[in-house]
Amino acid sequence: MNQTNDGVSPNQELLDEVNAAGTWFHAKKVRPIWAKSVDKQQTVKTIEGEETVSAGDFLCRGEIGEIWPQTAAKLQQKYNATGEVDNDGWEKYVPNPDAKGVWAAQLDHTFQVHASWGVLSGKPGDYLVKGYDDTDVDYPEDIWIVDKDLFGATYEKVGP
Repeated sequence: MNQTNDGVSPNQELLDEVNAAGTWFHAKKVRPIWAKSVDKQQTVKTIEGEETVSAGDFLCRGEIGEIWPQTAAKLQQKYNATGEVDNDGWEKYVPNPDAKGVWAAQLDHTFQVHASWGVLSGKPGDYLVKGYDDTDVDYPEDIWIVDKDLFGATYEKVGP
């Protein structure tokens, strides 16, 4: 669990703000990604900061070449492999139509998220995102940031 020594989530203040504002909405990914397995632990530079990807996990590449790590289990839950592989070994994945999606909230100020893989930084207009299964969880362990332009290009709002 991603908590401080006193048992409080390091993201509590930010989550309290978003929860009180009631700005979460349901969204689903609608664009394909490319992914490839990682054979040894490494640190990667993402839009939101440096993140660690473990051996056996995947590096994912999105619409504009942005990179992020994802576990094999999460990748398979959210996407379906197409079998199409490019010359660099990246395989194309399309969003799983049965995936539940995410909850997202757009913020109008800079913010940081303390994730299990590192500290991420968001800009005004970026989105705070949590898994759909965390609908009723005030302080989810797994939250992340999606750049505002990427969110608009790759997600679709499907409900309030």
